[in-house]
This record gives sequence, C-alpha cells and structure tokens, in this order.
Amino acid sequence: MKRIIETRKSTLIGLLGGVFVLAVTAIISHQDIAALINLPGLIIVLGGTLAATLVSRPVHDVMGVFKSLRRLMHDENKGGVDDDIPHLLNIAYWYRAGNIKEAEQAITQISDPLLRAGAQLVIDQEPIHDIVRFLQWRIASVRTKEQGDANILRAMATFAPAFGMLGTLFGLMQMLSSLGHGGLPEMGATMSFTLTTTLYGLVLANMIFRPLAMKMDRRVQHQIMGMNFILEGIMLLHQRRHPMIIKEALTMYMSQLQSTQHAPIVLAKTA
Repeated sequence: MKRIIETRKSTLIGLLGGVFVLAVTAIISHQDIAALINLPGLIIVLGGTLAATLVSRPVHDVMGVFKSLRRLMHDENKGGVDDDIPHLLNIAYWYRAGNIKEAEQAITQISDPLLRAGAQLVIDQEPIHDIVRFLQWRIASVRTKEQGDANILRAMATFAPAFGMLGTLFGLMQMLSSLGHGGLPEMGATMSFTLTTTLYGLVLANMIFRPLAMKMDRRVQHQIMGMNFILEGIMLLHQRRHPMIIKEALTMYMSQLQSTQHAPIVLAKTA
C-alpha cells in the first residue's frame, strides 16, 4: 500500500511540477498566461497524434493503452505475492506429506492467479517441463502486452511534436495570407498564437507520453521479476522440498526483488 501511495504521489508531483514550471516561466518572461491557451492547436496535436497512432496500431491495442494507464496509477510494484508465501508453504507441507486433499484446500486460499494455477498443476502431478512451459508462456504474454503498450506511448511521443509543427505551419500560412490586412501588432499576436501548438507537442511528448512509457517499462520489469519469483516457488514445490527450505529460498529471492526497486533490472532466464 505504501508503494502505491508513493507511485501516485510521484506521478502527481511530476505532472503538477511541469505545469508549475510552465506557469512560472510565463510569469517571469512577462508573458500573458492566457496567450498559452490555444484550443484549436491543442485539438490538432491531440487529434493528429491519436489519428497517426490508430493508423500505425490496431484500435484495440490503442484503447488498451488507456486502460493500462489507469492501472499504472494503482498497481505499480504491487507486492501481493509475498502474502501468499504462507499458503504456498502449507501446500508444500501437505504435498510433501502426501495429503493431496489438504494441499488442494490450501490452494484455494492463494490470491495470485498464476501461483494458484502453477500449484494446482503440481498437485495434479503434471510433468515439470509442461508446468515450466506454461508459466513461461504466461510470463512472455505479459511482457509482450505491457511492452507493446509502452511502445505505443513512445510512438505518440514521436508524433506529438510533428503535429505541433504542423499546427504552427497552418498558423503561419494563415498569417501570411492575411498580410496587408493588419499591422505588426496583429501579426505578432498571430505568430505567438500559432507557436503554442509546437509548445503543446513538445510538452505532451516530453512530460506525458515518454515519461509514462518509461514508467510502464519499469512496472513490467518488476512484474516479470515477480512472476519469476512464482516460477521459482513452483519448481521448489514440485521437487517436494521442505517448507523451511522453500521459505528461505523465497525470502532471499524476495529481498533481491525489493532491493532492485530503485536499480536497473536484469531479468533472469527461467529455462
């Protein structure tokens, strides 16, 4: 819960901090803040970015990104797997003792679906290579899905500045076509107005889309490490290791996972 609150705070502080910097810059430069408001330019940047993204990606994938963004605010670094360790140890105890009924009863108390499915496969005495293949397939599917969402955000970060420039070009064309009908003050105001679309594109790309893609990359890295943690526990369970050995091994693995919360992650192969 503490990590969830920290995630929300960091995202909120970053967004508000960016808005604050823009506002302070406008005030220091004696720029009217109202001059930064350009609704048509914002529509061009957002609409063009979304349209270009839909051209390059399936609609379902693009819509899935917005769902992932909602989850990103709530479950990054979610650490609920460690709550299931006592249940896994109970399963190991009963499975080692040959009491399948009690082991299956303990499985129902596991909240993590991947851990529950893997433990059930072990209790059903499926071959270990089939269990590992199943878990690795689930890990690969999660990695592909989450990294695909991050790639879409990076693509949007590429499109946004381009459409910002496009909006500025449209404004310049309109300004040039009206030469002779207005004075320098009118031309200066129009020029300032059109340049805000370039500002919108740069801000959206570098303060919204690209940072969110990096945040999503970080979340999927820790999510994959958590799934590898589950895979390790399932393999120990299949080997009928003593619950104390399983507890010690998983405790060390979990401490390693938590120590990498603020460090680059190298995913271990689980062949």
